[in-house]
Amino acid sequence: MSVNEKVSLPPFIDPDCTALLVIDMQKGFCHPESMMAKSGVGTTNQRAIIPDVVRLARLCRERQIPILWSQQVHFSNDRARARRRLPSHWERQRFGACQRGTWEVEFMEEIAAEIRPEDFIVEKHRASMLFQTTLPAKLRMLGTEILIISGVNTDFCIESTVREAYFYDYDIVVVRECVAGPRPAWHEDTLGKIQRFFGEVVSLQDLPSLFVQKSAPAAVR
Repeated sequence: MSVNEKVSLPPFIDPDCTALLVIDMQKGFCHPESMMAKSGVGTTNQRAIIPDVVRLARLCRERQIPILWSQQVHFSNDRARARRRLPSHWERQRFGACQRGTWEVEFMEEIAAEIRPEDFIVEKHRASMLFQTTLPAKLRMLGTEILIISGVNTDFCIESTVREAYFYDYDIVVVRECVAGPRPAWHEDTLGKIQRFFGEVVSLQDLPSLFVQKSAPAAVR
């Protein structure tokens, strides 16, 4: 099925065992003055999804779905990266986003305004939100079985997280309007792979129809 086709799925997202992941909606990946933007790679597409990510967070909050926001933090003197014999992605792309101690690690203002005390912020140092972070433990404690995934960048951090989540046997739902990357062809390629192998790519408009409706408890006689 093409990722552009309208979904025709029965309701399957149970809010009681679902969590929303919002990946790397930070200034380093979205701000027009970031190193990423100035490198020529661009942040326009990433910035454009902010209103829809906010809508998604509010939709999930209405259903009491836990929200976990990732915050990418890179070390400029990362000795693990430095020992590589082949160039790292920092060297290949000629910039290093979201370095520790810089303003780039901050969330975009519209995103920061949506974060609530009951939410979780998960610091990460590599592309996947699950790789050597506290996220797997948090999801276990929350009883999570289904992940709704949003954020940036589609072809790297989103794809890395989706693949690892699939290996953990989560059901994965990616919301099309709520993920973005600077390269449209790579963005679409990742969405195609997700739909083919790892989960469902759905529209924000269709998402509410996929939530399981809880029946009201029977009246006590």
